[in-house]
Amino acid sequence: MLEDALRDTFAAKVGSTPPGSLDEIADAAIRGAGRIRRRQRAVTGGLAGIVVLALAALAVFQIVSPQHPGGAGPADDLALPPRTDVPSQAPTSTAVPPQAAREVDGYTGTAQPTKTVRIQFPERGSVAAAYQAKDGYLVINNQPDGDKQLVLQNDKNKQQVLVEEAHDIAVDNEGDQVAWADEGTMTVATRSDDTQQLTKSNTTDVPATAVPVVFVGHDLVLGKEDGSAFDVWYTSRKYEEKWDQSVLRVFGAHPDGKSIYAEVRAQTNEQAMCLALLSLAQPFKVKNRTCGLPRAAKAGSRISPDGHWLAYPVEGQKQVAMLDLTSVFTPGSKPPVLWDLTVTTKTVWLNATTFLVDNGTRFQALYPDGKSENLDQTSDGVVLIEPLTTTGATPSATG
Repeated sequence: MLEDALRDTFAAKVGSTPPGSLDEIADAAIRGAGRIRRRQRAVTGGLAGIVVLALAALAVFQIVSPQHPGGAGPADDLALPPRTDVPSQAPTSTAVPPQAAREVDGYTGTAQPTKTVRIQFPERGSVAAAYQAKDGYLVINNQPDGDKQLVLQNDKNKQQVLVEEAHDIAVDNEGDQVAWADEGTMTVATRSDDTQQLTKSNTTDVPATAVPVVFVGHDLVLGKEDGSAFDVWYTSRKYEEKWDQSVLRVFGAHPDGKSIYAEVRAQTNEQAMCLALLSLAQPFKVKNRTCGLPRAAKAGSRISPDGHWLAYPVEGQKQVAMLDLTSVFTPGSKPPVLWDLTVTTKTVWLNATTFLVDNGTRFQALYPDGKSENLDQTSDGVVLIEPLTTTGATPSATG
């Protein structure tokens, strides 16, 4: 029963505005202004900033909880001894007091009483992503000045800023690793549930437009901010720039911890969209590839927790497609499952076989056998939380 799945699962990924919207254009301008301000601060001696969370708004999260099977490990064959020229403790972890908040009713998606989670973020900001960890909620905030901030909030609504100011932030699927870009550097750190602190693992110089995309084992796939190229940083060594422009987007990591699923550029006589399984290299190496798939929308693509399915809103957002990743590269394999359904890019895998989409007013559950189910839950104003596991699983895709 879906109710049982919802009771046992915790939903994923916050929704985003439609591609090309005025909000998206404004956000891009704000991010640009934020980067200029950060660079000006660096040039003028870098005033140590204390981020003040003015009047905080309240986000409501729908509670459901996932089961993730064992999965990816590090790409050990690429590992070298880590650098020792960086401080061991990330200097960005600071405590902040609880903030004033507004309340919005939450819905658990179960037969149990409604539960409201009071996640605080700057009043003129927004939530870029939210994760359920063992020690609370990890929340990436978009701040009013364009910066991003990673906050850990416990069940008593006490917040601790783990990364105070960054151009972009990524958290791995287990919540044990964090990467952030700022001022032309990329930093990776490990996180402890016990100490609730970040311990810096390594830092390296990167182009100012580089952003962290997804962890693959202990290594990190990087992207250019405009999505024009991708690269790999083997985090145990200094980054060497070798951008690959044949990769158009990264959907997520394969459970082997050494490869990724990505859209690649179509070649002569190939019909886009082309999906490939790529091993980490500079440039990426194609292990498998297939073309002629329904084109994915700009955002909302997700790989299921067990790495079996890739689901996404189709370009135009009037269809949803689901691909079987275990057979998609086999000649003569079954075509993608398609639903004729107008949706937003707010999506989530509730579990290994239930993909949740937002039709603009309510959530609908889609299943690999082609069935669908309407849920008695409005989607307006609901921010979904992605679960974090300790067993390892395919990292979430970045749309």
